[in-house]
Amino acid sequence: MDELLQRIHPKWFRRVAKMTLDRPTFEWIDSGSRDGSSPSADLHAYHRWRLLPRVLVDVSEVDLSTTVAQQRIELPIMTSPIGLQRALHPDGEIGMARATAAAGSAMVVSANSSIPIEEIACAAPGAQLWLQLANWSDRDSTAALIRRAEAAGVSAFVPLVNGPVAAAHVDPQAGFRLPAGVAPAHSPATPGMSASLGFDYIGWLASITTLPIVAKGVMHPDDAARAVQAGASGIIVSNHGCRQLPRAMGALDALPHVVDAVGSDAEVFVDGGVRTGSDVLVALALGARAVMLGRPMAFALAVGGAAGVERALATLRAELVEAAALSGIPNLREARCDLLAHVNERHEP
Repeated sequence: MDELLQRIHPKWFRRVAKMTLDRPTFEWIDSGSRDGSSPSADLHAYHRWRLLPRVLVDVSEVDLSTTVAQQRIELPIMTSPIGLQRALHPDGEIGMARATAAAGSAMVVSANSSIPIEEIACAAPGAQLWLQLANWSDRDSTAALIRRAEAAGVSAFVPLVNGPVAAAHVDPQAGFRLPAGVAPAHSPATPGMSASLGFDYIGWLASITTLPIVAKGVMHPDDAARAVQAGASGIIVSNHGCRQLPRAMGALDALPHVVDAVGSDAEVFVDGGVRTGSDVLVALALGARAVMLGRPMAFALAVGGAAGVERALATLRAELVEAAALSGIPNLREARCDLLAHVNERHEP
């Protein structure tokens, strides 16, 4: 399998996954919001930016490193929270964690992980793990999970703030069912979701842990500023992979406004639409500290387990180094918006 993976460019992993996964499982990962029209919004957002390279710059070495949640990473490409990963491959979250650690980056573990956070941390020593928190109505369950995660050595908590109600993103007729033996690992019976959370929820989380709180699912700059005022030290600009609100704007389109709203008071990340190394460079130039990838990593896991994820991240690393060098950017922390030009055109992905 490793030899075959080296022959397949990761841009084809989605097509390979479509042929190898059963149809309901593939659609569970690939689907968008209820009307099915919005996944392209994230992709189109990147197509509207062009790079304006500088020349005669020493790019014999390109530094990709940065810091996130007070921890150094060597690659500003993180893996997004993806639930129930053992439904895609037996390696599951452990394979994802090992591959992300091997790439020198960090992984956000889903609250609906199919493997407990303790087992992931034990099986992937040295991995930098963040834990997503769902907006459970039972705060005792949330607090208990936070204590477990702290003991396991996570670096940050990622409350999902854009899911007040359950959103249907898979056609019930598709017939998706979890494989035998795969279930949410952090709660035998998932607590109910709360539709009444306010910004005091961020403050409550900050009051029960000393670890950074990085709010995921923020799109409006005013919300970003309020989340930081409430205690968040980071913001993840995300529309949940276009899996919830139909007609939601692309995450990249919202990024610059969020960056302006929080200034230096918080780290800002963007999740959604990244497919190439040049996409990563665009996001960093617009102010993202790092990017997060969901579907591409899910398909990589489905195709080749941990080895598939390693292959995908290694390819993105190589593309990012090349794009930075050709743009005259030897240090990605110095990428600025003057590297970019905005164009008013659309391309189909």
